[in-house]
Amino acid sequence: MKRGIVSALALSLALTGCSALPYAHEIDQTVLMEVLGVDAGPGEAVAITAASAGRGGTGESPGQDPLVLSAQAGTITAACAQMQTCGEQYVFYGNVEQVLVGEAAARRGLENLLGQMARDPNLRLEANLWVVKGGEAAGPLLDAAGEGGAPGRLAALAQDAELLGGPLAKTAREVLAELLENGCALLPALERRAAEEGEGTQGEDTLAAAGYAVLRDGALLAFTQGQETLGASLLLGWGHGGLLAFSDGAGGTVTLRLTGVRTTLEPSFDGGRLAGLTVTCRLETQAAEFQGWNSRLSETGRLALEEALEARAEGAMEEALALFQELDADCLRLGARAALAAPWRKDALEEQWAAAFPTLDITLEVEGRVARG
Repeated sequence: MKRGIVSALALSLALTGCSALPYAHEIDQTVLMEVLGVDAGPGEAVAITAASAGRGGTGESPGQDPLVLSAQAGTITAACAQMQTCGEQYVFYGNVEQVLVGEAAARRGLENLLGQMARDPNLRLEANLWVVKGGEAAGPLLDAAGEGGAPGRLAALAQDAELLGGPLAKTAREVLAELLENGCALLPALERRAAEEGEGTQGEDTLAAAGYAVLRDGALLAFTQGQETLGASLLLGWGHGGLLAFSDGAGGTVTLRLTGVRTTLEPSFDGGRLAGLTVTCRLETQAAEFQGWNSRLSETGRLALEEALEARAEGAMEEALALFQELDADCLRLGARAALAAPWRKDALEEQWAAAFPTLDITLEVEGRVARG
């Protein structure tokens, strides 16, 4: 997203302030939409899908099943207006807390969506943004309609990320701020796949976490794959609650839970030229489960696990850094964080960072600790 476009969105946000209250409507004649899906339509059109949660009845007022509506138009506003004509009930978008963007729409760019969320009094910049990898946003919303609605599933995914160290949900306001600062951002990605045992009815589709979506200039460039997701989280200083399994080479495994991640940066200069960056990551873990191991780790086994932990983390961060440097996308805000670590070099970092980042020499130092006991 070009800096001028982002600045315009920020100005629009400042001018609009708090959302205006909607026109008064009887609550039993109003559908409170909680999830919005944004997909690329034919040509320049946009396809919008809106989903509500189920609502229990009170007194003589009947409850409501989850409702999913969709429409296509040239703009988000026009598509949302079309959905008002789909029935007798008033469709209210002020309760939207989750916004899913299909991959094709994300590759087109999020400028229009973020601009609409900043200007429209019926939408909220505090809503979480997600990118649907390999598909459209409409599919998962339709799938969830028969399972109690999409809002509950997305809220569960956001909670799982906090508990298990996955990519955290991010609000539209946070994304707008990151794009304004350096033109790049990471968003949590989701994918629609067949449910496995324990996830519901086996074989049916479910919505699951799928790493990070990488944005530059407001548009989707790529997704993190495999260990790149772990590496990106560690470089951000995140991952608390994540589980890492290691083999003993004899059929047994031990699973470590991340209990602490601390990542610091230190830039280096050759005269006045930015020469490199050292990233130090300190990991704290504890054994969560043993399979084929003794219930207690020997000191030799613990030290061996620490070495394996350091190697896994370093490899993951190397993969993530290689991806971001290849894409010329500092989604981790390494430049800004390096400036905070060396404020006396702030001016030089700001002047040189953009040109230096794709080929900058980045050194990783990892310290892993496995708690005794």
